[in-house]
Order: sequence, then C-alpha cells, then structure tokens
Amino acid sequence: MNNTKLIIGLGLTGTSCAAFLKKKSIPFIIFDTRPKTEVDDRYIENEAENIFFENIMKKDLINVDEAIISPGLDKSHKVFKILKDLNINIITDIDLFKRSNSIPIISITGTNGKTTIVNMLQHVLNNIGINSIACGNNGISPLLIPSSQYKYIILELSSYQLDYMHDYTSYISLISNIDQDHTDRHKSIEQYISAKKKIYKSTKYCLANISLKENRINLSDINTISYYGINSKSECIIYDNNYKNINISNSKISYNNLSLDYLGKHNLENILAVLSILNIINIELDDSLAAFKDFLYPSHRIELIKETNGIQWFNDSKSTNCASTIAALDAMKNNTILILGGSKKNISYSKLSKNINNKVKLLIYIGENKNYIKNQLKVDVRSIDASTMQDAVQIAIKYAVRGDSILLSPASPSYDMYKNYQIRGKDFKNAIEKYVI
Repeated sequence: MNNTKLIIGLGLTGTSCAAFLKKKSIPFIIFDTRPKTEVDDRYIENEAENIFFENIMKKDLINVDEAIISPGLDKSHKVFKILKDLNINIITDIDLFKRSNSIPIISITGTNGKTTIVNMLQHVLNNIGINSIACGNNGISPLLIPSSQYKYIILELSSYQLDYMHDYTSYISLISNIDQDHTDRHKSIEQYISAKKKIYKSTKYCLANISLKENRINLSDINTISYYGINSKSECIIYDNNYKNINISNSKISYNNLSLDYLGKHNLENILAVLSILNIINIELDDSLAAFKDFLYPSHRIELIKETNGIQWFNDSKSTNCASTIAALDAMKNNTILILGGSKKNISYSKLSKNINNKVKLLIYIGENKNYIKNQLKVDVRSIDASTMQDAVQIAIKYAVRGDSILLSPASPSYDMYKNYQIRGKDFKNAIEKYVI
C-alpha cells in the first residue's frame, strides 16, 4: 500500500512535519529545492536517509500518496507537475494538524498585525484563565504542541498557507487588513484578496476590520461577516456594536475605570480585534481590558529601543510593505528621521509620499531598492543615502535634535543585506548601542 508522505522543504515547517510523522509511525521522505550546502546541518543529520536535494524524480515518489508542502514554495516549481502527473494530493502542515485536532480554532490573517493579534489574544485568554496557545505562521508549529492542554488554538495564517490549505475549519476567523503585498507570488491584488478570504470557509464566526468594508474590498459573499475597528466617524466598533461609552485618545483606550495605553491607530485596531473575539466567547469587556495588563508587544514592531537627550529611537524592522510604514509614521510625532529601503519588492511606494511630507524631516535611504523607491515618491524633504545600517544610524545622529524620533521602517524585505527582518532589527539595535550616547 502506498502510504509514504513526501515533505517538501526542510525548514521549520518540514522538520515539524517530520517529527510529527515519526511520532505517528508514518513513513516519509523529504525533498528540499536547495543545494545540500544551503541547508542547516542539524536538519540533515536528523533525516539523512530520506532527503533529496535540488531535484527529485518520478521514480523516487512511487510509494508516495500525499505531499506536505512548505507554504514558501512557488507554484511554478517543476515538482508541482510531477505531483500532478502522479495524481499525488498536496496538503499543508495545517491540514495535517487538523486531522487529529478536536480543540476549537481561532484563525487570524491579514497583511499586517496578525502576529500581534495572536500574541495579544493568547496573553489575554491566559490571563483570564482560559488556557490557549498561538501557533502557525508566527514560528510555532501546531504539530509540536500538546493540543489537549488548551481550550483554544490560535492559528496565524499567511496568504501562502491559505492558498495551499484544504481544511479551513475554524470556530472564529478574522482578517485584520488587506493591502498590496506578495503580488510577486499572487500575481495580482485580486488573487491576494481571494487567498485571504479563504480563511472564512467552514467558519462559524467571521470577523473583519471595518476598513475592508470602507475600502470597498468585497466581502458581500461572506453571509455571516461581522466587523470591528474604527469607522469613518471615528467610532469604536467591537463585533458590530458601537461602544459609545469607550473613550479613545491618541494613545489610550478607556472604559469605566479601566484604561489601556497603545501606540498608533493600528494597535488600537489590534486591541479591538481581540475584544471582538472575546465578545464572541462571552468574556465581559471589563475583564477583557483588565487582562491586557503587562502585554509585551513583539519585537521589531515600532519598538522603542532608546531615548536619550530627548531623542527616541524606534525599531520597526518588521515593516516589509507601505501599509506598515504608514502605520508607523502615524504613530510618530512630527520631526521624524525615517530609514527606508531594503530588498526589491514589486509594490507601489507612491502612497508613502503624503505621510512622509507630513511627518518626516529627513529620509535616509538604505538597501538595493533605494532608487526604485525614489523614482516613485513625490516628497519635498531632504534625503541621504546610507551604505550600511551603521552608516544610517550615524547619519541620523548627525541630524537629530531634541524632540526628534528616528524610525527604522523599511517598507521592504531584508534579503538584500540580511537573512530576515529580525537580524536587520538586531543590527539596528546594535548600531544604536554602539553609537548613541
């Protein structure tokens, strides 16, 4: 009987699948599209007998009945034709997890904010005494968690995962926002939106930021959709309800005798997303707000690194698109020095122009796409090119005065200079520690 699984990709997803299948005594082989020299030796040592690198042939898949794919693999790769020719079904680690899971799932996606929302929700639920865990695209594989310990599983899902998935079963599903991103993979914004909307398949409660409705993203085909967020009248919406007795300032949300600080409208929207989910599971608003106490925002997201001589330094390395940089600028005071740029991505940067003109006193360009961005912006602020992150920090030091904010918010991926945005953010932090007195 052909019951061997093919794991495609030997990264975090692939290794978690291997560990899960071993535990279940299910046979598997692994194919990684990279040369052997580019794969972590630890992974190779663990699975050395079953790995194919760079190429795999039909004869190697004779006993395979199913392929578990890494979401990062582009559909144009030639392995897809082989799988199609052999009529081998393609699933994801999420599908594999759901086959043995009986715990209610809360699924979260969006262009920006999804990691913050799943972390917030996990923190608040656990503070209330409802044992829950966030996993998925945030780097924690659901296959490696003892799910029986939890009341809710909170799944962060990327558009890539949603594109490949088959099982969309969830108790609650939410889209935080949609903006132009990943069009190199999805080919068009319409295809990207379509991938995101798949999260609503087989869901009892569907939630969306009201900004999607007001930006005319069509969700009319989702019959049970409910909304949260800040509407066009600046009113606070929680699960379709307008809470007029919630007071909102530029940095604080207050209700009864409770108040909660936040930085930027985007984080207010993240809080309202969590409150809407908690409303669905019948948690009182007072209890929900109280449970936010001591929540720590994830690193590299408008993270205040240092404040000295009246100058603040913010690390927003996670910003890989314009929407996230706009959100970061909205959270800044005037007189911002913005460090912008990274690896090239096929998106329009023109929408940054207004926010830069309103908030930025100096633009520091960094990365391979600096000229690509310059050609699209229509700004009247001074700009300087930097060759390294250390160079960018030293330029910022030269021009910064009391009351200024220095913001690394690249609106670009990191792959021209760094393996990932985390390493980029750490390099920024290290340069601050080295040069900022």
